[in-house]
Amino acid sequence: MHTTVPNRRGLLLLLSSLLAGGAWAAEPVKLAIGEWPPYFSQNLRENGVFAHIVKEAFAREGLSVSYEFYPWKRALLLAENGSVSGSPGWVMSDERAKTFLFSDPVILSKEVLFFRKDKPVNFRTLADLKGKTLGATIGYSYGTAFDAAEKAGDFTLDRAIDDTSNLRKLLAGRFDMIVLNRAVGFELLHSFPTADRERIAASSVSVSEKQSRMVIAKTLPNAEKLMQTFNQGLAKVIRDGTAKRFLDDAEAGRYAPGN
Repeated sequence: MHTTVPNRRGLLLLLSSLLAGGAWAAEPVKLAIGEWPPYFSQNLRENGVFAHIVKEAFAREGLSVSYEFYPWKRALLLAENGSVSGSPGWVMSDERAKTFLFSDPVILSKEVLFFRKDKPVNFRTLADLKGKTLGATIGYSYGTAFDAAEKAGDFTLDRAIDDTSNLRKLLAGRFDMIVLNRAVGFELLHSFPTADRERIAASSVSVSEKQSRMVIAKTLPNAEKLMQTFNQGLAKVIRDGTAKRFLDDAEAGRYAPGN
């Protein structure tokens, strides 16, 4: 008799574990995000291309995703206190790493130069910008090397309140070029008249690049397991070309409503 009790207990524990795992898998992974088109937006198909990649990565591992939109600062706070399972779209930092697990890179966010096709730019290094007039956005940093060149006076930098204003000034000939996130720039250009949109091109070489990832609070139950699951799915969508296809679709404007 005594030998059967541990076996029964073991079976109960195993069953409990399997049921708990099934319940966890059945619940949508709740993620907090903010507006950053074309990466994230309530107004875009699949809530934007970054959101789509994350959703597809979880789907490959049998998990569904639900998104909640907040100001970005609040989205990170909700991820930190466990109100949501995580928040995608963040760059790794030493300070954030104290609180969060970081996923493998989801996208490489590229800051490039947009210019008029009738005044082409052959950009390879920051030295090529010497004596030029550039447009940028208030509050943005474009990397330590770029910031140092600006401080040294290698070029003139005129900052505006938003990226759309800079694109309009570029079209009007106010700048030689503007510094802008590649995906964001093409997303904004889709709202311009076709004739204006076709006058603009972007450099193939980046001014700076940042890896954007998903964060999950270290204190979240099953945090490491959830992150491992996500990374496994992410590797699949990157390896088979799905992530690149989604990003190409975003640059072509295919995440706009109705497309």
